[in-house]
Amino acid sequence: SRPPTPDRRGKAPEPLPMLVVGAHVDHLGHGDVAGSLARGDERGQLHRGADDNASGVAALLEVAHWMASEQEAGRLETVRDVVFAAWSGEELGLLGSAAWVEDLHSAQGPRDPDDPHEDLGSSVAAYLNMDMVGRLRGHLTVLGVGSSPVWEREIERGNVPVGLPIVTVGDSYLPTDATSFYLKRVPILSAFTGSHSEYHTPRDLPGLIDYEGLADIAALVARISARLAASPENPEYVAMAQPASGLPRAGLRVYLGTIPDYAGGSSQPGVKLSGVAQGGPAEVAGLRAGDVIVEVGGRSIENIYDYTYALDTLKVGEPVEVVVRRGESRTAVMLTPSSRD
Repeated sequence: SRPPTPDRRGKAPEPLPMLVVGAHVDHLGHGDVAGSLARGDERGQLHRGADDNASGVAALLEVAHWMASEQEAGRLETVRDVVFAAWSGEELGLLGSAAWVEDLHSAQGPRDPDDPHEDLGSSVAAYLNMDMVGRLRGHLTVLGVGSSPVWEREIERGNVPVGLPIVTVGDSYLPTDATSFYLKRVPILSAFTGSHSEYHTPRDLPGLIDYEGLADIAALVARISARLAASPENPEYVAMAQPASGLPRAGLRVYLGTIPDYAGGSSQPGVKLSGVAQGGPAEVAGLRAGDVIVEVGGRSIENIYDYTYALDTLKVGEPVEVVVRRGESRTAVMLTPSSRD
């Protein structure tokens, strides 16, 4: 949809940049698109996506409801507009959020030819994202903290009445809608409870959601949102170096059946696996949860971006050597990629 022209309710003399809170509403249908990790006997079944990302959409609605209730009760006076957005096309490559920010950017008027950056900061003060927040196990991971110096403070303040165990990650180039905003120089935060073996399969069901944890996460995001909406100060944007390999791309045809642990927060190089798809090439080759991939086909793997682009060089049916760190040792296996088709 086109960017909104809100009925300005903020109390500032001049409209301040809006706050956007979002979650993606699309999923994989019956798994007949790229991204499904369904086992052979599950193919064609409905991928309900309870965690990815009905959990995020439920939290989004709760944040909107809480903030509206607080405002109606006179306990919250905002100075900027708050837009709640449920994105489509995330699974296909952040299409909905990317189109929205591009439309909004174009609506700002002529671009400064002397400014090399595509700056959306005059329209959006910050973006808060919730993607897979339904499986609180041990801690909540909040990513994008490096995008602004205010985030550590705001997270701590918002969490005082909630009491969630939180791990913060500075990286702001993420495989979720927050990146659409960060690339336009908008500070971002993204809440995430981690990958699991049901990710992108028909087994991601409502009965596996931690509803109390989900409510606490929504409460945290709501309180951070309320503080941002009530403050005339815009969070300062911090530019972080983009990975040399670029950003992960959607729709890769090659399939390994690995499930990266985005919430691991490890400072060690490599990509840690939270699991492998049953019957997939990774499981067949002997990979397992806890392995840290450090090399694919002779290419060193430092992070998820290296890994994504290493996959892009592989060919279906052609064996490739994958090296993992397993405990204190390094193990090499031969893995034969299959096709997502």
